[in-house]
Order: sequence, then C-alpha cells, then structure tokens
Amino acid sequence: MRRGGWLSVSDSPDVGGQGFPTIIAAAVSQMFLAGNQAFLMYPGLTHGAARLVEDFFQHPLRDLILEKMYNGAWTGTMCLTEPGAGSDVGALKTSARKNPDGTYSITGTKCFISAGDHNLTENIIHPVLARIEGDPPGTKGISIFVVPKIRINPDGSLGEPNDVVTGGIESKMGIHGNATCTLNFGENGKCIGWLMVEEREGMKVMFHLILAI
Repeated sequence: MRRGGWLSVSDSPDVGGQGFPTIIAAAVSQMFLAGNQAFLMYPGLTHGAARLVEDFFQHPLRDLILEKMYNGAWTGTMCLTEPGAGSDVGALKTSARKNPDGTYSITGTKCFISAGDHNLTENIIHPVLARIEGDPPGTKGISIFVVPKIRINPDGSLGEPNDVVTGGIESKMGIHGNATCTLNFGENGKCIGWLMVEEREGMKVMFHLILAI
C-alpha cells in the first residue's frame, strides 16, 4: 500500500497525496475493504489522524509528521474510548498538565484502540482526548493532543519511548485481524503530548477524524 501511494489517493500533492477526486479514493477504498477490513483499518485510521494534523495542528514538526503518515512510514489511531466512559465521552478521566516548555504531560487509559500498538511501522501517532487540569467537566472541557508512541526530536529523528504502554489485547467483533488494545498513557509520568488546536476544542476536532477515515 505504501509503494502504491494508496493511503493518500485524493489528498493534495503538497502533502504527498496523488490529487485524485474523492470518488476515486472511495472506489479504491471499497476494493481494499472487500479484501480485508481488519487490515484496511490501519491505513484508514492513519489517514483520518493525518487529516487532523494537516487541518488543525500548528507545530514545527507538522510537515514531517504529515509526510511520514501520508506515505505510511508512521500510522495513526483514534484514542477516544475509556473504561467507564464509552458512550459518555464527557466522563473521561484522562488528564493533561501543561509543562513549562509548552508540551503537556498526559495521564490516563484508553481502551478498544484499533491499530493501537504493532510493529508494522516505526512510530504511531495518537490523537488523544484529555481534560486539561482545571477545565470544566463534560464534553465542553475536553481538549485533543498529538501523542507519539516514540518521541520525535526537534531535528525529526526518533528519540526515546513516550511512556505509551499496551495494557492488554482486546477483540472487536469481525476485525480480529487488527491489533486492538488498551493503551496506558503516562504510567511512569513520562508521556508528553502537544495540544492540537485551541483548548476545549477536542470533541469538535475528533469528529473530523471520523469523517476522514
């Protein structure tokens, strides 16, 4: 899929895409979906997460992350669901604390994360919903963060693991071929993320990912 450029059929050539009309990408996606839905979730979630980075993330590493995701060198996920806060996303307990350098320390658990951990690629980019300490309860107080599995150095090289640990393997009906798992962020207090957009805009932004898969 990487060699054929199938992850970014209708995306702009400026970000590594092929620039075809969306209808062409939809047709291609349907063919892959008919062949193996579980596998297609890897590029599908990657594409959705990359679109969030493209549309909402303003950071010096933005272009590097986009290139790596759109060409399939890195994959992406959607970290929304938590134990005890499935359909009631506003009850999430994952928290974020701002650091002096502008990053955020992320602490919490997400479950049923498809493509959550694997060795297909050298890094995984997690868009993570969390509540900044002191923000109001409910969905209105939720922000969204870019959290890599492996830290990214300022020069674009990969650094040390980012304290994102697989807590258990899970199953989703009909897609047992996909690596679905519980992810624990910041068990050792060393998980760092970047705020994707303005504070408390998390739910609105996450819906864009769902539409872009």
